[in-house]
Amino acid sequence: MNKDEFGDLLADIGGGREIGIAARRERDAAEQEVLSQHEAQIWALLCLGDALHQFYRDSLDLVRVNISRTAPTDVQIAMLHWHVVSFNRFAAAFDLMAHGYYFEAMVLARDLWEVALSLAGLKRNVVTLNELLASNTRTGREAEELSRKSDAKIRRVLIWENAALSDKARKAVETFGGIANLAMHKSKLHLGLNMSHVVSGHATPIFPRFDVKRASVAHNVFYLSSWSIVSTLPYLDFALGTTNLTWRRRYDKVQVAFREGLATGPNLVVQAWPEIIDQVF
Repeated sequence: MNKDEFGDLLADIGGGREIGIAARRERDAAEQEVLSQHEAQIWALLCLGDALHQFYRDSLDLVRVNISRTAPTDVQIAMLHWHVVSFNRFAAAFDLMAHGYYFEAMVLARDLWEVALSLAGLKRNVVTLNELLASNTRTGREAEELSRKSDAKIRRVLIWENAALSDKARKAVETFGGIANLAMHKSKLHLGLNMSHVVSGHATPIFPRFDVKRASVAHNVFYLSSWSIVSTLPYLDFALGTTNLTWRRRYDKVQVAFREGLATGPNLVVQAWPEIIDQVF
């Protein structure tokens, strides 16, 4: 099959010469409508996300400028690159959420939380870099098993057996993880929402649409995971220069913004998160 023939095939699949344009226009219109609803009703959270995006980017740029003056260890290099990955996932999750992809954003938010825990585990010497990367394994199965063991060890030491954390804080982590797992595993949250539309006699939405209840859940999950990953930025002090007063002032204001935003979230989870940030990260 040559290029023209393959193009004709794609045109047939797409229903016409403008391959996929009709569906794309419909989706774009739906996304913009959701964004406008967010700007009107949850503007503070959108602005917080934009401010964090810029702060995160500026922090990584500061590292880029300073890294050549240091001799980072393997662990420090890994931490840096985990933050590069997390910056992109933060940006993707924020954009998805702002445009109404609530459950998809929660999947990425869960990953931000996982990375933040891994960084805390490294920083506190709970696990080694080799354990996290499963460097000494011979098969994929062994690597998966070691990865699960190291993740479980981090949770056990930093959360479940952490005497500094209250039962309320541990319950908050459990609730947070439960919501994120339901969004990720077989899309149970999204499936449940669609089924509720059927039961109530409403049409099932194909494209994203604004839903204040779902938006609140997604924003809270993203909010807490973002707070966790941003709170590990000082781990890059070898190149970030946490003694840099300009950066430190901005970082302190980030922490204030997160704490001031607590009133927007459910008490069960959000009100316990300052304790988690202080004791785990």
